[in-house]
Amino acid sequence: MSTEPGPRRRGVAETTAAIERAAIDLVTEHGYDQVTVDMICQAAGISQRTFFNHFKTKDAALLGTDEPAIDQQAAREFIVSDGPLLAEAAGLVRIEPDRLPADPSLIMRRINAVSQNPVLLARQMERLTAIEDELRQIIALRLRQDALRDGADEAELADLPEQAEIVTHLLAGLMRYVGMSWARAAAAGTPPPIGTEHLAERLERVIRKLG
Repeated sequence: MSTEPGPRRRGVAETTAAIERAAIDLVTEHGYDQVTVDMICQAAGISQRTFFNHFKTKDAALLGTDEPAIDQQAAREFIVSDGPLLAEAAGLVRIEPDRLPADPSLIMRRINAVSQNPVLLARQMERLTAIEDELRQIIALRLRQDALRDGADEAELADLPEQAEIVTHLLAGLMRYVGMSWARAAAAGTPPPIGTEHLAERLERVIRKLG
């Protein structure tokens, strides 16, 4: 009788990573519309039951479990800062490190897949919507601090909620740019240029052209 051990059972994190990797690779190869949960299960070597124990939908497997949240420390610093508003606002949104894939290349491939697919981009933006109200409130506090520092009158202060909403929508577009910059840098094998100083310089050049 054989005494060879059976295949090693995967841990939860390993299975999650295998599903995400299979989903991203399949979409990259075949396109979003052509990929099914059955295909992902086959590529990852799992059952549908295991898939749905980890992810509710195909989109969830593609986008991963690393949902955005407000960085509270960054928020406190942002409100009292006098630095570049929109570039610093990009630092308000963080991903919990323990929710990120252990394989950095998986993050890069995900960004690349999402940035090239309108459906996935829309789903990713929906995740930002979940924290949009809190973002708007934080941005409004920062705008109020700036306005009071500059001696704004009541009429100017009354306009701040509208300004905060505009900045919040601009931030969503800026985060999309950051994600696509990561994907381009990954394809070129170069470090992603997404620091606050880099963003501030780019934004300043753009704003000068709009003025």
